[in-house]
Amino acid sequence: MGTNKMNLIPNKRGDKVLSVYWFAILLIVAGGIFAMVYVFYGTPYDVREIETRVLTNQIADCVSYGGKINSNLILNGVVKEGNENFLDQCHLNFNSPEWADEQYYAEVNLYKLENLNTPVLDIKKGNNNWVADCNIQENKKQGTLPTCLRKSFYSLDDKNNQYIIKILSVVRKAEQNVKI
Repeated sequence: MGTNKMNLIPNKRGDKVLSVYWFAILLIVAGGIFAMVYVFYGTPYDVREIETRVLTNQIADCVSYGGKINSNLILNGVVKEGNENFLDQCHLNFNSPEWADEQYYAEVNLYKLENLNTPVLDIKKGNNNWVADCNIQENKKQGTLPTCLRKSFYSLDDKNNQYIIKILSVVRKAEQNVKI
């Protein structure tokens, strides 16, 4: 009978040891979640390169779509006048209320295939102060300088005259995208 009494007394020591392990596991999980959130939100992700590619593709589709140059630029083999504001027709807005100066620049040059030295059409929009920074980082990318992308492609007008279209797109926005 004496041995049965000993088995009826509950052992609470094991519950206290188990609660310490649960506390340690909760602490490790909470620390892991905190570390993941800190890594994710702690440093900005530099999306300027992607933004530059999107800007360049938008301009390229506006200037020449399906291999044919936009008829608002060149019609019947003749360059139309008043193309200074052509990029506005591409639904591009380079002004932003959060920046004091423009953070974008775009340049489109159309060359006839016979003469690649002199453009027949030159369109520029945005803050041209960033172009000099593109020349600096041509061989090596610098983190705080603007991100630049040059793209060239071939296109035809409605008279099947051949053109080379060169696009330069620049996105600065270093304050938001680069950890200094």
